[in-house]
Amino acid sequence: MKRVLILLVILYSNSCLFGQFGKPKEARDTIFKLDNQILPVDVTQVSSSYVSFVVPGDTGIYTIERKQVHKIVYKNGRIDIFNKPAVVVIDENAWEAVWLTENKKDVVNMYKLARIEAKSSPSSRSPKAAKKGAIIKLKKKAASINGTIILVTHKERTGGYGEFPGYLIKGIAYGTEPPDEEEEEGAN
Repeated sequence: MKRVLILLVILYSNSCLFGQFGKPKEARDTIFKLDNQILPVDVTQVSSSYVSFVVPGDTGIYTIERKQVHKIVYKNGRIDIFNKPAVVVIDENAWEAVWLTENKKDVVNMYKLARIEAKSSPSSRSPKAAKKGAIIKLKKKAASINGTIILVTHKERTGGYGEFPGYLIKGIAYGTEPPDEEEEEGAN
């Protein structure tokens, strides 16, 4: 009897919960266009030239050229990739956008922000990994002070036979905006 009563309470509470929240959202297909538009739709047909779809709540069938579509993620989880973007936009303040140069002509019209340096991790497994790690650290330091270009002034490999390889890189971070007074004082 106790089990039946507990079961009835559970069933009643579940029906109340679903009644409060209404129907769950219906899954949709998603079209990702090359111009970064995202369209939650119901895809009706994919041909060699066009993609046809229905917009929820609308009775019309719409068509776009397949060359405008990056990918479609279907409601069942399947993904079709049609075109790769020609350009991937990187945030200007991201460390990936910072680039290194050894040519002083590249920084002629730039603002000097600070002298920076970076060392590779002490447990790098190869000279290539050590160099890559040091460069990434240097780029991250430059990005943190809004630097966009680093004029490399010194590069040095360390570690010999039987030792972990290391890499030290020094440079001057330059940016397109003049430095803040606080950053300028910290650079001296």
